[in-house]
Amino acid sequence: MAERSAAALRRPVAVLLSRFPLVTETFILREVIEMERQGQPVRLVPLIREAPATVHPEALPWMRRALYTPLLSLAILAANARAVRRDPSLYARLLGRVLLGSAGSPHLFARTLALFPKCVYLAERLRQEGIAHVHAHFATHPALAALVISTLARIPYSVTVHAHDIFVRRALLPEKLEAASFVRAISRFNRDFLAARYPELAGKIEVIHTGIDPAGYAAALPAGPAEVSTLLCVAALKPYKGLSVLVEACRRLRNDGVAFRCELVGEGPERARLQSEILRARLQDRVRLAGALPQQEVARRLADATVFVLPSVVAPDGQMEGIPVALMEAMAAGRPVVASALSGIPELVTDGESGLLVPPADVERLVDALRTLLSDPARARRMGQRGRATVEREYRLNRVVGRLLERIDADLVPADENVLDAVAAAGWPGFSTHAIGVRRVHEGRDSTAAELLVPNGTGPREVVLKLHRDFAGQSSPPPERTRHEFETLCRLQDVFAGKRGLGVPRPLHLHAEHATLVLDACAGVPLDGLLREARWKGEATCRDAVAAVGRTGEWLRLLHGSTARDEPGARAVEDVAAGARADLAACITGLPPAVAGRLAHRVAILADEARPWPPMLVGRHGDFWPGNVYVTRERVQVIDFEGFGEGLAAEDVARFLVQIDLFYAYPGLAATRAALRAAFLDGYGRERVEASSYALCRVASALQALRRASGLPRGPRPWWRRRAILRLLAER
Repeated sequence: MAERSAAALRRPVAVLLSRFPLVTETFILREVIEMERQGQPVRLVPLIREAPATVHPEALPWMRRALYTPLLSLAILAANARAVRRDPSLYARLLGRVLLGSAGSPHLFARTLALFPKCVYLAERLRQEGIAHVHAHFATHPALAALVISTLARIPYSVTVHAHDIFVRRALLPEKLEAASFVRAISRFNRDFLAARYPELAGKIEVIHTGIDPAGYAAALPAGPAEVSTLLCVAALKPYKGLSVLVEACRRLRNDGVAFRCELVGEGPERARLQSEILRARLQDRVRLAGALPQQEVARRLADATVFVLPSVVAPDGQMEGIPVALMEAMAAGRPVVASALSGIPELVTDGESGLLVPPADVERLVDALRTLLSDPARARRMGQRGRATVEREYRLNRVVGRLLERIDADLVPADENVLDAVAAAGWPGFSTHAIGVRRVHEGRDSTAAELLVPNGTGPREVVLKLHRDFAGQSSPPPERTRHEFETLCRLQDVFAGKRGLGVPRPLHLHAEHATLVLDACAGVPLDGLLREARWKGEATCRDAVAAVGRTGEWLRLLHGSTARDEPGARAVEDVAAGARADLAACITGLPPAVAGRLAHRVAILADEARPWPPMLVGRHGDFWPGNVYVTRERVQVIDFEGFGEGLAAEDVARFLVQIDLFYAYPGLAATRAALRAAFLDGYGRERVEASSYALCRVASALQALRRASGLPRGPRPWWRRRAILRLLAER
């Protein structure tokens, strides 16, 4: 084996958060994007799916990738039953512990009780996905979920504490932080706040700021003076933002004859009250509530602003700021800022240097600060420049995420030895980077496929490293199979060139001697997962699945049409019949003699019917089932061409449709199954399916599935699958 690369292989981490997407939590979205840019695969796990009116464009792909789960489902109930069966004492102790810790609040108790089964399911799911570390944003329910996952799945976790999660909602807080491998405080104020209350935890609390990319605000650097000064505030409309103080300050500025307009960007429960205050003060021509806006629009508003103002206060329940990201954005845009001197804000804004700080809820001081900056543009410009330098120096997103990853790396279990060896053996220049993320590893009978995240300076590149292995009954040794798959993919690039939405992964590198192949990863999700999800998820998901299956039929039609040869496939018919007889013989001991006899007779009859008029040969995939198809709304790509060769078109068609029948071989799903079959045949072209060869190939595919099912251990699911296959074989 080749000498190992010096590159570090990072296993995937899960990032837990309460809700997604939220327009107010762009800092979390930016962090996970930057984590992947630096080679750390992320599984985003929101506890609740949000459906806001405004969604940042950057959040859209993550909405499709996020692991959303309902509060309760059959899968969640089954996971909890398995957890109880494995260790009933641990399950009971954990449930009692979290419920007792939240018993002080009926509302919190009810939410904890509702979330617990989901957290148990997530523990099983994330362990199965190979997640190596869980990072929770906020020490409230996300940290509780991380505690449950860590206890049941033995996955280490960490927590980022922000604001309300330590200032207001402290149920089970010491227990959640004590069990964490480390605690990230976003400010020194937060660290000192926690250390004063929980001295025993002081050693595991580290200050790692949140950050932004200043380049995103370069276009907003100070321009010439505007005709009318603009005050801009970007904040959730909540009590601790102190927006009533700002409205009163605007009233006094207006009364003093100051020319200005003020815009409040954000949404929240205080909107109606603030609107009433604006009307009572007769400021509707000066102060405007702009609502929530996407990031790009906020950056544009910053470019037009004269002064950024954030008059935060301590709310009656103790809620206050951490270090507001909106302030970082304004400073990155070169804008002078006026903010309250509380919590971590003085760590970001140096009073008199990069901005002006005023006591919370002090209207007079706020008015004076605003008047000072509005009347002295030169001083305001200097403050804006110094503020941008502060953000560049201490709050750059890539630096703070790099520090976070260094800390997470200390807890990560090393990647699988086989993957390390395969990366070293592949010899692809792209693997020379210092950090590579291992998103997922698929172990098959004949190969290992690792989905890798490779940083390239601007954004991560998704690739697949495939390592072929020896296995019993292989047609050729791994190096030959690797070369065959590489050459097949190269040829198919021309077949699918210019065919919008249809394709195969692009081969990047071949090392036949070590049986390794590097490919561009496919976009989207495996079709088999979409089909399983659609079984019980309702009409919308079923529509998506039906559309994807129809496009898959189009993909197969293009493959067969582009590779057809004007030569009858008589030998291929015999090969299919021989394979069916071999599969039947392999599982005949588990079948009643009468059933086995009928199947053997049926194979012989179908082979006789197909022999006289064998269809033309085509390039057949060889393992065309939904697990080898990746789909998005716009695209279909197919993988795994190791078994590609000449054969009957009906082999691929039958293999795919048999799998559809087995996915939907449950009571009540007959109509959906029929819709999926019809969509595939419409996409492929019903007139292209030759009846006699299809009948033979369908029985052969079912017998192959029966042989595989016969090798599974005993249990309800294998039993049900064998019964479904036998029912399928009984059909005419």
